[in-house]
Amino acid sequence: MKSFFYTLPGTISGNRIKFYAVLLIVLAVCFQGMGKLTRDDSIESWLGEDSPVIKQQRELESVFGNNEDMAILVEAKDGDVFSEESLAALLRLQATLEDYRLRVQDDGETPLNHIQEIISLVNVPVTDVSGDNLYTHPFIGTSIGASASSAYSKNIDLRKKLKRRALADVDLLKRFVSTDGRIAAFHLKTDFGRLEGVRQAEQTADSNALDTQLLELDLSSLDAPEADAALDEPTATVKKQNISYKEYSLFSNAVKSLVAEAGVEEQFRIHYAGLPELIAFHVAIGAENKVIFSGLFLLMMGVLLALFRHPSIVLWCMCIPVLTVILTFGIQGWSGQPSSDLAAAMSLLLIIIGVADAVHIMAEYRHYRLVGQPHPKAIAEAMSKAGLSCLLTSLTTMVAFLSLYLVKPNIHTAIFGLFTTLGLGIAFVLSVVLLPLLLDIWRPSFKKVLLKDVGDDQRGKGFYSAVPVWVCKRPIFTLCVFFSVVVPVSAGIYFLKVDSNPLESFDESTYIRQAAEVADRHMGGTQNIDFMVNTGSVDALYDARVLHTIDRLQLRMREHFSDLVLTDTSIVNVLKRINQQFHGDDPEFYILPESNAELGQLLFLFNTASPEERRKLVSEDFDSAKIMFGLKNGGSTDYIDLVNTANLWGAEMFDELKQEYPDLEVITAGGVVMFMTLFERIATSQLVSFLITLFVVTLTLLFLFRSVKIGLLAMIPNVLPVAVTFGVMGWMGITLNNVTMIIAPIILGIAVDDTIHFINRFRNLLDKADSVDTALKQTFITVGKAITYTTVILSAGLLTLLYSSNSEFQAFAYLSAIAFSTALAAEFFVTPALLKLFYKNKQTVQQYEVQSYETPVELAGK
Repeated sequence: MKSFFYTLPGTISGNRIKFYAVLLIVLAVCFQGMGKLTRDDSIESWLGEDSPVIKQQRELESVFGNNEDMAILVEAKDGDVFSEESLAALLRLQATLEDYRLRVQDDGETPLNHIQEIISLVNVPVTDVSGDNLYTHPFIGTSIGASASSAYSKNIDLRKKLKRRALADVDLLKRFVSTDGRIAAFHLKTDFGRLEGVRQAEQTADSNALDTQLLELDLSSLDAPEADAALDEPTATVKKQNISYKEYSLFSNAVKSLVAEAGVEEQFRIHYAGLPELIAFHVAIGAENKVIFSGLFLLMMGVLLALFRHPSIVLWCMCIPVLTVILTFGIQGWSGQPSSDLAAAMSLLLIIIGVADAVHIMAEYRHYRLVGQPHPKAIAEAMSKAGLSCLLTSLTTMVAFLSLYLVKPNIHTAIFGLFTTLGLGIAFVLSVVLLPLLLDIWRPSFKKVLLKDVGDDQRGKGFYSAVPVWVCKRPIFTLCVFFSVVVPVSAGIYFLKVDSNPLESFDESTYIRQAAEVADRHMGGTQNIDFMVNTGSVDALYDARVLHTIDRLQLRMREHFSDLVLTDTSIVNVLKRINQQFHGDDPEFYILPESNAELGQLLFLFNTASPEERRKLVSEDFDSAKIMFGLKNGGSTDYIDLVNTANLWGAEMFDELKQEYPDLEVITAGGVVMFMTLFERIATSQLVSFLITLFVVTLTLLFLFRSVKIGLLAMIPNVLPVAVTFGVMGWMGITLNNVTMIIAPIILGIAVDDTIHFINRFRNLLDKADSVDTALKQTFITVGKAITYTTVILSAGLLTLLYSSNSEFQAFAYLSAIAFSTALAAEFFVTPALLKLFYKNKQTVQQYEVQSYETPVELAGK
C-alpha cells in the first residue's frame, strides 16, 4: 500500500492531461446536477408517505383539511382590544387584510393567493337564538363599512357588550381573544399543504351549503339530507404538492406588507406565528449561512497560512473541500434525492473534515521540502507516509456517517448520512489525486529557505518534543492525572436527560420565539394534537353515546394535562353553547342533553344555520368528528406522555361503542404526534449508529496494532471525548435532542482520525528507532503539528455555528469543540502513555535529545 501511494504522484503527473480532462467533465456534469437539486422539508419527506403517522394525518386531512395556517396576534398597547382606538384598529386591519382578494384579482401570481379565508373577532361566526330559531352572524360584523367604523368603535355600550360576550364565550377565548381582553388573533387559512382532493370536496360542499341555506328548515332531512347527496361520492386525494420554501417566505412578506398598510403599529404590538411563518423564519435565518461560511473560510485560510506560510498551499488545500461540496451536491441532484435543512450542516462538515487529508499530506510535503528533498521526491514521500493514514481515517469517518444511513432514523437524516459519506470519500480521492497536479502548477520554491528559517520551524516543535519526554518518564502518573479530571466531568452523564423542544432552540430575542411565548401565555398555544373519531357508520354523530364519550375524553384531557392543554374544540363545544343559548344563556345549561332527540335537533339546527362551521368539526355523512387540542409549547418528554396517554384513552373510552359500531376507530394526528414520532425514531436509532461506528473503529485499530489487547486499549482515548461531552451536557443541563443525539457517532468517527495518524507514524518510526521514547518523540515532531491544526480547523470551524439563531446548533458547535479538544489532549497524553506501557520490551535509552532522521540542510530544495 505504501508503494502504491509512493508511485501515485508520478503516475498522476505523467498523465496530467487525462486527469484534467476527466476533472473538467465531472465538474461540468455535477454543475448540471446541482441545478436539478430540489428541497423538501415537509414532515412527509422526513417520515415518508408510507409512515402510519402520515397515513393517519392524511386520513384526517381528507375529511377536515389541514392546519397550515398563519396567525397574527395583535397585542393592544393600551391593554384592551375593545377600547375605542384598539377596536377601530382591529376593524381597519380586518378590512385591509380582506383586500387580498383585490390583489389576487389584479395579479394572479401574488403570494397572497394562498389565503383561503381570514377569521378574527370581526367576522368569526357565532350562534344566537331568536325564539325557536338558531342563526349565525359575525361576532363584530364586517358590513358596517369604513365610514361607519369610527362611530361603531366609539359606541361605549356596544364595546362593553362585545367584550363581555367575548370573555364569556369559551369558543372565542384563547382562540380569538385572550382571557384578559388584551390580545386578539387573526387566523389566515391557507392552501399550503392541502390535498387537491380536499380542495375539490370543499368547493363542492360550499356549493351545496349555498343551496341548503335557500331551503326552509326540514326536520325530515335528519335521516337523509338531500343537500349533501353530491358529497356521498368519494373524492380521490393526491399527495401534497411540494411547495418551495421560498413561497412561504414570499407569502409571509406579502402578508406583513399588507398589515403595514393598515397602519396599526401605534395601537398594536404585532406577533406572527403558525407553520407558514415558522418556515418563512427558517428561510430568513438561512441568510446566516452566508456569514457562517464566510467566517469559516477566512478562519481556515488564516490557520492554514499560519501552518504552511505560503498562499499556494493554502489555496490548494481550500480547493479540496470546495470541489468536494460541488461534486457531492451535483451527484445528489442527479440522484433525485431531495435536499433539506441538513444541507447546510452537510456543507459545513464536508468543508472542515474534507480539508483534513489535504492538511496532513501538505504537512508531510512541506517537511520533506524543508529538509532538502526536491519536489517529486517530497510529494512521493508525503503520499507514502500520509496516504494510508488518510485512507483509514477517511474510512472510519465515512462509517460514522454511513451508520446514519444504515439505521435510517428518518429519510432526510439517512440521505444526509449517505451523501456526507460519499462526500468524504470524494475529499480523500481529490486529496491524493488533485494535490500533485495542483502543486505542479504553483508551489513554494523553498530555494531561499535559510537554515535560520528551518530552525525556526524546528523550534516551533519544541512543545512537541517536550510532551513525549515528560509522558515517557511518568506514563502512569500522566494517566492518573488525566483521568482524575476526565472521570468527574464524565460523571455528569448521570444527569443527562433526553428531551427536545424545537421552539426553545431559537434564541429568545427572535420574533418567532417571542410570538410563541405570547401564544402560550395568553392564547391557545403553538402546538396541536387532533383526534378523529371515525365511527364508520352514517349519522352516528346523532347518537348521544358517541357525543358524550367525546365530551368525557375532552374533560379527561383537560384535567389530566392541565399544564399543557390550553384549548379543546369539537362539535360538543358548539352543541353545549347552543343548548345554553336556548335556555336563556344560563351557564348551568352549558351541557350536552342526554337524549338522542334533543341532541339531534341541536345538531341539525347548527348544520342548517352554519354548514361551513359544521364541516370543520363533523364530516358530511355525520360519521366522523374532529377533536382539536391546542397545546402549550413543551418538551418531547411531556409530549410523549401526552400522546401515549391520549392513544390509550381514545382506545379505552370508545371501546364500549364497538358493538354498535364495529368499524369505529380513533385516529390521533397533528403536529405533536408527528414530531414525537420523528424524535423517537432518532432517539432509538442513535444507539445503533454509535455501536456500528464503535465496532468499525475498533476493527480499524486492531488492524493497525495487529493485537487485540493493544487495539482495545487504544479505544480508550477515542471513547473519552464522547464520555466527556455527554458529561458536560449533564452538568450544564443540556438535553439530548434531535440535533445533539447524532453527536456521539460523529465524534467517535472523527476523533479516531488523530489516533490512526499517530499510531501509523509511530509504528513506522519504531522499526528504525532505538527506543519507544525516541519513536514517540519523532512521532510528535512529524505529525503533532498537523493533528493540532486539523483539530483547530475542526473546532473553530464548527464554532462558527455560534452565530446561528438556533441554540441547538450552537450547542452542537461548542460541544463538538469540547469533544475534539478532549480528543487532542487524549492523543497527546493518553495514547503515548499507553504505547509506552505496552511496548516495554523495546529498550529505552535516556538520551532524549536525538536528532531528527531528516536533518535540515542549509539551503533546501536545490
